[in-house]
Amino acid sequence: MVDDSSSQSPDFGRAGDLIRILSTKYDGSLHNDYTGRILDRAGGLVRVFVAEGTPWVGYRGRGAVRAPMTQLFFLDRWYNLFHNHRPVGARNMLTYANVGTPATIEGDTLRWIDLDVDVIQTAEHGILVDDEDEFAEHQVLMSYPPEVVSRVLEARDELLEAAWSGSFPFDRASHLPR
Repeated sequence: MVDDSSSQSPDFGRAGDLIRILSTKYDGSLHNDYTGRILDRAGGLVRVFVAEGTPWVGYRGRGAVRAPMTQLFFLDRWYNLFHNHRPVGARNMLTYANVGTPATIEGDTLRWIDLDVDVIQTAEHGILVDDEDEFAEHQVLMSYPPEVVSRVLEARDELLEAAWSGSFPFDRASHLPR
């Protein structure tokens, strides 16, 4: 069951604090697990810096972050974004937006559930929607309730609108180091 409420530890959120970022799939299986440093926190937004070379473990195995990134986690929105500080991968990804549950905070861990659909901004191919096939498959395999399906589609559409217009949170320049 997915809960819209966000939990917050009273001592969480100082700039420079190390934070574990743990994402799972809807069935509770691991999606990704790594650490970052809190840049700042304002209202329902937590911005985190993840350094190049940061080790991660996930459903695809183990690895290291290939480029520094600024990540935006929302405690009240059904998505989060990763702004790469330089293009990454074969697609030259600039920004990667995950549709998922609002982040929750438990101690020094920020948690969220990945709900498959991604909106990606690339240097060469513009805006792409990814993993809609995975979303369709997981709706059945993991028994997504109708409310979750509706939230995913609403979040995808909100992200696409922001990506096409370059508005928050797709306003990359305002989230990258100067």
